[in-house]
Order: sequence, then C-alpha cells, then structure tokens
Amino acid sequence: MTEQSSWRALAAAMVGEIQADGYLRDEALARAFASVPRHVLVPAFYRLESDSDGRDVVAGVVDAAQPDWLSTVYSNSVLVTQVKPIAGQSGAEGLTSSSSMPALMADMIEELGIKPGMRVLEIGTGTGYNAAILCHLLGDDAVTTLDIDQELVAQAKDRLAGLGYQPSFDPQPATYDRILATHAVAEIPADWIRWSKPGGVILTDLRSPANSILGAWAKLTVSDDGQTATGVLMPARGFFMSARVTPELADIGEVMPEFTADEHERRAESIEARPTAVPASVFDSEAFGLYFWRQSPEISWWVGEGTAGLNGRRAESWAYVEDLVVHYGGVEDLWVQVERAFAAWAAAGKPEMPTWKVVVNAAGRLTVVLPGAALTAVLEKGAVE
Repeated sequence: MTEQSSWRALAAAMVGEIQADGYLRDEALARAFASVPRHVLVPAFYRLESDSDGRDVVAGVVDAAQPDWLSTVYSNSVLVTQVKPIAGQSGAEGLTSSSSMPALMADMIEELGIKPGMRVLEIGTGTGYNAAILCHLLGDDAVTTLDIDQELVAQAKDRLAGLGYQPSFDPQPATYDRILATHAVAEIPADWIRWSKPGGVILTDLRSPANSILGAWAKLTVSDDGQTATGVLMPARGFFMSARVTPELADIGEVMPEFTADEHERRAESIEARPTAVPASVFDSEAFGLYFWRQSPEISWWVGEGTAGLNGRRAESWAYVEDLVVHYGGVEDLWVQVERAFAAWAAAGKPEMPTWKVVVNAAGRLTVVLPGAALTAVLEKGAVE
C-alpha cells in the first residue's frame, strides 16, 4: 500500500471513530477531516511520559522513521509539537504547541455553527491543521489564522501552501462572523472584540495558567456597537495550553518567590488566627472555585484533605484554613475575599455555571454575573471602563 492510499484509509478510519463518539455530524466537515493530510502538517511530534510528580515530560521524538508515526498521526489524539523553557524556572520546560485532538477541533467548529459563507478567525495557528480544515470547509478567502510564535507561523504557512491552502495571516477589524481560540486565556483580549463583526460569536477556553484544572468554555456574542460581548460559560469539553506572553517561553502563571530561612521564620511569627463560617471544603465545588477565580484572579489557591491555602500576588499575603480557623499573614486577610465571594454565590442560590452570564468590556475584562444580578448595569459599567 502506498503512503497516499495508506493515509487516506487511516484518515477515513479516524473520521469514523470521531463520528462514533458523536462528533462530525456535519457531512461537509467530515469530508474536510477525511481529505486534509494531517501527516504533512505534523511531520513529527513528541512522545510524552509522566514524571514522579505526574507531569508530562518529553521522552523522545516520533517521526516518519518510527513505525507508529503515521497511525498515531491519524488517531484521535493530541500531538505535542513544541516545548519551550518555562518562564521563571531555570532548566524546566513546558509544552507550548500541539496539534489538537481532532474530535475537540470538530466539537468547537460545530459548537460555533461554522458554515460556508462565514468568515472565521482562528487564534493559535500551531501546526496549521485546524486552518487547513477550515480552508477546506470554507475556502481560503474566508479563513484567517494567527499565532504569537512566528516560527510556527512560517512552518505552517509553507506546509499549508504545499497543500494548496492559503489563508490570511493578517486579521482585520470588524470582519469575522466567528472567532475560535485553540489556546486558553485568563481574559478575553480586546482585539478579539475589535476583529469580530457586530453579532459575531467568540469561543475560547477560559482557564487560569496557575491552576490549569480550573476553567470553562466561554461563548460570547459581540454587541451591535462592536464594543462589548456577552454570553455564557459552559463546562469545558476539552482544554488547551495557556496563551504565551512571549513566544520564547512557556507561561504557567506567576511563579512564587523563593524565601530565605529567616523570611520563612518571620512570616511564621507574623501569622494571626480567627474563626470563619466558610470551611475549606467550599472549594470542593468546581462552580465556586471558578467563580472565586473570576472574582479574585490575583489569588492562587490549593486544597487538601479538609484544608485550603491561598497566596496573593508575589506571596505578599497568604492564608491557611482548617477546622473553621483561618491562619493568615501579610498585607491582608485573604480568606475575607473567599467569604465575600461565597456570600454572593450563596445569595444567588449557589448556581451552577451554565446559569451564569458573562460580560466582556471593551478592554477585554470578563465579569461573571450570577442569576438575579443586574446584567444591564454591569454591561453599562463595562462598556465605559
């Protein structure tokens, strides 16, 4: 069997597997996945394994020299294609780009209702595979893709051109019916609203770089005046790597400073204690954890068996809660912010995420609005900030 017939058979089998899982209901989109040669766009990827802390680390490179390369490329798998040094952590590397799981790509395209006649902007070119699928579905003139990493863009542009696809790499204002991001963000970049048509729809993975298990998909519709966006959060049906601040480095959020023994002793001696009515188990609720992150994005937190810990920005404040006792230090009592967020969430009836509304102002700041809150007031305030 030749490589040409081999990859086509493998692509068809992959499409069948994805359809069996409930995706690729649109026949035109299914044909696109069956027709785009993923192996041309992913000529190599990293094999990963878990280290002693459960983190993914590179265990080697898989390319055409390995017998499982082609079959893995045409599996419903995410394929990591780039690693970079982690900002603030000497000698450590993080995963920075990948070819997303095809079923996840299909899910996002179908969630957005992308159809011929629409113009689409993809944020996160990566390998170019998603851009190729969109070009096959919509035509080159309807697709724009961009990435912070110009090395990735150059590679993708060459490989796409070799396959006959020529999307734009230059986004234009007020142009796109749909915007989808193939990386996670902590806030919605203001440019996304500016690039969208009034009434355009944006879909992205909203996620904390410092706590990547905490996130949701945000689906937003841009206002008629093109200044704001409103929408909903939904449970994430897949998650993405965080957006990078700089193309040279992986970004995992703020790295806590290292303290000397004297500083640890000083901090221990300054700790105060008080009772609280809000237990550490409040963070057992994913909905509350997400709501608290949106209310206090500068605070990172962790949970243990009956305990919770908080750190403020640059660890200027910290708190530890156990058995309804708050132990806190630094410039403020961080658990107060948890208590305030819990009071608002409880007053609204402890609503689950699908009932929330979200509003994004012209600066890209996203605010969660719980059921019963005055959405109009939030929107008017957000539009002028």
